[in-house]
Amino acid sequence: MRLAFPYRSACALAATGALVVSGLAGATPAGAAPSRHTPRVLGQTLRAPGPTAASPASLRVAARPADTGSPTSTWTVNYDAGFQARPQARASFQAAVDIWSRLIASRVPISVDAVSTGLDPGVLGQAGPTDFVPLSRDGLGGTARTDYPLALANALVGRDLSAESDITAEFDTTATDVYYGTDGQSQGKYDFETVVLHELGHGLGFLGSMDVDANGFGFYGSGPRQPEPTIYDRFTVRSGGAVQGKRLLSYVSATTALGAALTSGDVYWDGPRGKAAYNGRPVRLYAPKPWEPASSYSHLSTADFPPSDVNSLMTAFVGTNQVKRDPGAVVLGMFADMGWGVPAQPGVRYTAVDPVRILDTRDGTGGFVGRLGAGRTIDVSVVGGSSGVPTTATAVVLNVTGIGPASPTDLRVYPTPRSGTAQPLVSNLNLAAGAVRANLVTVPVGEGGRVRVLNSGGAPQVIADIEGWYGASGASGYEPTSPTRLLDTRDGTGVSRAAPVEAGGAIDLVVTGGARDVPDTATAVILTVTATDATTATDVRVYPTPLDPSSPAPQVSNLNLSPRQTVPNLVIAKVGAGGAVRLMNSAGSVDLVADLAGWYDDNANGRLLHVLAPQRVLDTRMQTPTRVAAGETRDLTVAGVAGVPATGADAVVVNVTGVDASLTTDVAVYPTPNDNAVPLASNLNLLPRETAADLAVVATGLGGQIRLRNGNGDLALVVDIVGWFGP
Repeated sequence: MRLAFPYRSACALAATGALVVSGLAGATPAGAAPSRHTPRVLGQTLRAPGPTAASPASLRVAARPADTGSPTSTWTVNYDAGFQARPQARASFQAAVDIWSRLIASRVPISVDAVSTGLDPGVLGQAGPTDFVPLSRDGLGGTARTDYPLALANALVGRDLSAESDITAEFDTTATDVYYGTDGQSQGKYDFETVVLHELGHGLGFLGSMDVDANGFGFYGSGPRQPEPTIYDRFTVRSGGAVQGKRLLSYVSATTALGAALTSGDVYWDGPRGKAAYNGRPVRLYAPKPWEPASSYSHLSTADFPPSDVNSLMTAFVGTNQVKRDPGAVVLGMFADMGWGVPAQPGVRYTAVDPVRILDTRDGTGGFVGRLGAGRTIDVSVVGGSSGVPTTATAVVLNVTGIGPASPTDLRVYPTPRSGTAQPLVSNLNLAAGAVRANLVTVPVGEGGRVRVLNSGGAPQVIADIEGWYGASGASGYEPTSPTRLLDTRDGTGVSRAAPVEAGGAIDLVVTGGARDVPDTATAVILTVTATDATTATDVRVYPTPLDPSSPAPQVSNLNLSPRQTVPNLVIAKVGAGGAVRLMNSAGSVDLVADLAGWYDDNANGRLLHVLAPQRVLDTRMQTPTRVAAGETRDLTVAGVAGVPATGADAVVVNVTGVDASLTTDVAVYPTPNDNAVPLASNLNLLPRETAADLAVVATGLGGQIRLRNGNGDLALVVDIVGWFGP
C-alpha cells in the first residue's frame, strides 16, 4: 500500500495553472486549486503498492506506543455521516488521534475534518493541512518567508488563527481489504489505524512543497516569482557524491538543477533533533528517479527505514499485516525541528573502560593498513571483541590521532550511515603538514556497530583508542564543574615538588576525596591535560592507576608532541587504585598540566548525555570582527540552539577550533560568569599560524552561555556542538 500525501496551493505550473505540491498519485481529485491562503489540502494519499512494492506478510509491532502518558494536546474530530455510520472505522480513527495527542504538544485544540468518501481506485486515504500560514509576514514570529501548517502555526502563537479545521482527512471507509479493529490483528489486511496515524502525520506538517514536473524542472513554494517554502523544506539538503549538505532551498525554483537534486536519491533531513534521534546520522528521505508524485520527498527512505524499523511509519509504503502504533523517535525529532513540542528523548549514561586501541593504520589494527588518502574513509568496528563496548552502546568516546599528512588536512569521525554518502560538514581533528596531533571525539555508533573516519586531504596515518561508551545500560551520570586546576608540574600543584616528568616517569594524580570536589564514588574524571616544553618528541598516556604499581602502561596515547611544543587534549579517564589516574611520559622530559572539567559517578541524579549530530554554532570568520583579539571574550549562547533545550542543559560538549593564530596563545572555554573572572585553566593551545581543535565539556553559565577567551595575539574561533548533558 502506497502512502502519498501532498497539499494543493496556487502556483503557476504548465497546463493546469496550479502546482500540485508533491503531486497526487493517480487521478487528481476534482475541483480547481484554490488561492494560496485557502488551499484544498487533500494531498497525502495512501495507495496499495504496485507489483514491485514490498508488502510484508507477517510484520507486527507493539499494538500501543510505549508512552501511554496523559495527552499533551486536545483534538476535536468532526466525523461526517459516513464515519458516523461506521463506528468501527470511527473508533480506529480516534485511536490514531489519541496516539498523536500524547506525542504532540499544543495549547490550542487541533481540529480534524474526517470525511468518508469514495476515492480513486487503490486509494485508501488522503490528508494534509487545511491551510498554511506565513507567521513572520503576519507579525507572529516564525522563520521569515516560511509557510507553517495551520495546526503548528496555532501551537506556536498560542491561539487559533483560522475558523477552518486544521487538518482535512479523507478515507474510503467501505474498502474490504482494510482492517478496522484496534487490536493490531490485521488478519492479512491493511491496518486502518496505521493508515490514519500516517496521514495525520502529514496533516501535522510532515510534507514539503517541492515538486518535479514532466520536463525535470523542480519547484517549491507558492509561486515561481516569490516562492515561500514550508518549514519542512527548510531542513532538507542534498548530500551525495561531490555535493555535501547543500540546502535544497539554495537551488533556484523552476530549474532542472533542483529537479535533479530532488531525484538524486541523496536528499536528507538536516535538522539537529531529527538527526539526534537517528543516532547522529542525517535522515534520508525518499527521493527516487523518476519523481513519484505524492510519494517523493515527503516520506522517509524505504531503503534506510524498512518495514521492520521502528521509525518506518512515515515511509512511502505499508503492507498488509503491517501494524504501526508509534511514529518513532526520528519522526518526532523531525517534528521537534519544525517547532512542535514532543516528548524529550532519553539521555544515556557513561561507562569508562581501560583504554583499548581499535585502529592503527600503521600495523593494520582495525582492518586497514597504510595512509588514508584524500577523500577516503575507514569504517571501524567499535563494539564487541576486545573493545569492551557492548552492542547496546549508542555512542563511544575515542581518542583519535592523525600522524604526518603530506599536506594540511582534517579528519571527520561520524556514525557509519545505513546507506548513502552523506558526510558531516564539520571536522574533529585538524592537522598541519607533517604534524602529529590527537583529539577526543564523542561519536554515535553507526550501522553495524561501526564509526566512519573520513580524511579530507594529505594522507595521514590514523589511530583510534576507545576510552568509554554511552548507552541506556551505562553506569554513571555526569557532574559538571567549573574548570579547576589539579596538576601543574611547573609550580608543584598536585605533586610533591615542581619538576618535569622524565622518560618513563609517571604521576599518580589523586582526583577524588580529600580537598577535591570529586567524591570517592567517582568512576571517571574529565580532564584537560596539557603537555609543554618537551625536550624530545614524545607521547603522554593517561589511564587508571593500576593496583600493581609496576604494571605496564597500555599501548595507547592521549597526547603527542614535538620538542618545545605545547599540546592539550581532553581526557575522560577511568578512576583507578587510590582514587587516582596515572599520567606517563614516554620520552625525554615534559611538564604536565591537568584541569578538571567534571566527573562521572553512580548518583541516580547525575546528568545524562544527549548526543547530537555535530552542528556549527560559531564561526567568527563569518562575523565582524572576524578575529578574536588578545584578552577578548566571546559569550556564546548554547541553550535553545542546535538541538540543545532552552532549559535543563547543565553542560555542553563542544569541539573548539582555533584558526590561524597570529602568536602563540591559549583559548579558555568556561561557563559565562556574572563577573569578569577568568579561571586558571585553558582548553586549546596554538602556535603562530597554527589551526587546531580540541573537545571541551563545559558547564553552562549565565543566560545559558559559555565564554571563550583568547590569551594572546588574535585568531578566528569555530565551535561545533556535539551533545549536551541534562536530565
